[in-house]
Amino acid sequence: MKYKVIYQNPTSQYIPIEASIPTKGKEQMELQFPAWRPGRYELGNFAKNIHGFRIENENGKRVEFKKITKDKWLVNCNGATDLKVYYKYFAAELNAGSTFMDDEQLYINPVNCLIYADDQQEEACEMAIEVPSNFQIACGAELKENTIYTSSYHQLVDTPFIASANLKHKTFEVWDVLFHIWIQGELEMEWERVINDFTAYTLKQFEKFGNLRKRESGFPVKEYHYLFQFPAVPTYHGVEHQDSTVIALGPAKDLMGKMYDEFLHISSHELYHSWNIKAIRPVEMYPYDYSKENYSPLGYVAEGVTTYLGDLFLVESQVKDFKWYKQTLEKAFQRHFDNFGRFNYSVAESSWDTWLDGYVAGAPNRKVSIYNEGAILALISDLNIRNGSENRASLHHVMRDLYENFALQNKGYTEVDYQRLLEEYSQEVLEDHFAHYYHGTHSYEPILVEALNQAGLDLKMKQNSDFAQAIVGIKTLEHNSKTIVSQIYPGSTAELGGLMLGDEVTQVNGQKIEQNLSKLIEQHQDDQLEFHILRKGRSLHIICPHTNKSYFPQYEIIKVKTPSNLNKRIFKKWCSFDWDTVEF
Repeated sequence: MKYKVIYQNPTSQYIPIEASIPTKGKEQMELQFPAWRPGRYELGNFAKNIHGFRIENENGKRVEFKKITKDKWLVNCNGATDLKVYYKYFAAELNAGSTFMDDEQLYINPVNCLIYADDQQEEACEMAIEVPSNFQIACGAELKENTIYTSSYHQLVDTPFIASANLKHKTFEVWDVLFHIWIQGELEMEWERVINDFTAYTLKQFEKFGNLRKRESGFPVKEYHYLFQFPAVPTYHGVEHQDSTVIALGPAKDLMGKMYDEFLHISSHELYHSWNIKAIRPVEMYPYDYSKENYSPLGYVAEGVTTYLGDLFLVESQVKDFKWYKQTLEKAFQRHFDNFGRFNYSVAESSWDTWLDGYVAGAPNRKVSIYNEGAILALISDLNIRNGSENRASLHHVMRDLYENFALQNKGYTEVDYQRLLEEYSQEVLEDHFAHYYHGTHSYEPILVEALNQAGLDLKMKQNSDFAQAIVGIKTLEHNSKTIVSQIYPGSTAELGGLMLGDEVTQVNGQKIEQNLSKLIEQHQDDQLEFHILRKGRSLHIICPHTNKSYFPQYEIIKVKTPSNLNKRIFKKWCSFDWDTVEF
């Protein structure tokens, strides 16, 4: 299959696309448009962006077709040797997984916009890119004379590119791999700082899959491309590919300042994905089926393990200190304990339901995050393996085995495969563990505390310093100078009093909220609390009864008083810092 994308009339944001698909003598063919993109496990329904769809034969004669599903066409070939498919794709959204065109760039994720014949996905493909002569093209695949050549449709749609006259480009090398950094956006990058930090965490990732003595990386590809979109507006998104990643971060002016930690986090995370999910893949996604949902319970490995290890590599490499890592873990723990969906839906069920509502808040207290819950379970597994193996093994060994025994053998792994590897390295039987914590809704707190203890750490619970959360049991957000209820603790004062999500709180005990709501509630914490609220245009007074309970407790990692020598050795090998001297 051959494709052409054209940079034409860019402010219309309709990209002209041409596809040439051999009929191979068939009388009828079905042509499919991708319904989703790997890296985001929900339907994208990209066919909604198609305009002016038509099909001709190799002689320019119209070919009859009819649409048989929302994104599939049945074509009567009538002796044609090639089907020439023409359409325009509307590209007005700029994020790490989208396709976008404007007066500055042509940015394409091919999985959004390239039609295909199902039985030709394993055959070589090419995509010609028609852009102005002053445009550079940044992409991870083979590129010759503005044409991308790939071994299959799978590789082609895993090859995003940015074409622009404004691209900035630097390279660096780590062991046997050449890395490219491409930047689209107005940003003064501190190149030495960035390359030093990227090199450090990359080396740590290489050490886990490669050969340190021979300086062989074990990386899936020989070249890797970071494609950065740095817009002037707030943005945060990354998408993994085998030999590249697209990362959108903004506002660009903050990148080298208050957003730098997020920049490192997402870059390390996406690099690790080149192994985990692009190479190490659940059997349900081997190969990908772009036409429908690819259900799997293993999102806690694909995203959870990657989230955990992506951050761990930053502290293992000492790009970040342990104080930063401690705060990162505490935030993850807080998100877990503040999400009451953990009592309703397991992480495996939530992985399955990413295809339903996995990337929006959804119904309150219904589900959990495969990223956050998966990361906590990965931490627990890692520390338990280190303890059970007398500090000789870790979760890194599990992931290396998955890479060597499945990815490099061109096959997907199952949940049973993952469980067996955890059991092998931890010297534990984990049947009940998986039933209770991966597929059940048992509280993580006991196993989390036990795991932290293995590294000489403990988990301390304390009262929330925010009085609205602690006394009333509500979280709020500020929107257009309004204080809006965004979360309610089950069984709390707020729930008993009848507050609802979305209520605007305007007064407490007759005082207008002209300052922080927490401070206002602190002033009246010993009084009966009466809230004046606006609810969908209605003005209401609600009395919240005292319950003498505290809600939304906060969690803090502390040192145990008397760690064993093994605990200290585990801590050191885990995070690269000394337990005795590390600053909290």
